[in-house]
Amino acid sequence: MKVDIKELLTSAGLEDEGFYPGKRIVKKYVQHGEFKSHCAVFDWQDNKILFEVKAGMSGRTLDAKELKKHPVSFQARTYLEIETANDDEEDEEGSKGKSGGGGKKPAVKKLEESGLSSMGAFSKMADGAVSTLGEVKKFVIMGKEIAKEAYTQAFENLKVQLSQTKIMAMDLMKGVADIIHKATPGGGLSPRGDEDIKYKYDAERTAPMFGGMAPS
Repeated sequence: MKVDIKELLTSAGLEDEGFYPGKRIVKKYVQHGEFKSHCAVFDWQDNKILFEVKAGMSGRTLDAKELKKHPVSFQARTYLEIETANDDEEDEEGSKGKSGGGGKKPAVKKLEESGLSSMGAFSKMADGAVSTLGEVKKFVIMGKEIAKEAYTQAFENLKVQLSQTKIMAMDLMKGVADIIHKATPGGGLSPRGDEDIKYKYDAERTAPMFGGMAPS
């Protein structure tokens, strides 16, 4: 699934933040009550953008002793991995299409070799030259990896959550029925990769378990 990380930044009210390789942004969601506050972290490293919902407001991963004090919905990871599009690669394909020529495709340069350092990337971002387009490689909600066919709806749900005053991880499952997860078999058996389980979202039953309130 192709996405633009700018959509998430805009939903979180961070559209004016410069985002480029090497940049990390933490959006804080301050809540009443101890251990209820949380944050959304946008982290761009090389050609991968990691978006993650974390307990606490520091943006760091809490150790088990601290984490267990927070709602269950934040104790298992909720994150999105996006592989960014390569501008050099797109340019090469475009020029090849225009000329109609063949030949060996030039090797794609690494980030440091192309001169896209953090400072260079900052300058390009200021000029609107750094693309935030990419492809979702993994989408995990409360520790469960969802199937590719569920990405679109879950991504839309995520944008809604980011625009609110708090993130309810379980609400990322709204409207997504029969999501396929890879399950680990019991009895000490090793997974073959084809073990499936189905999950159906039920807000009324699950909300109380994750620190939320069931709909009235």
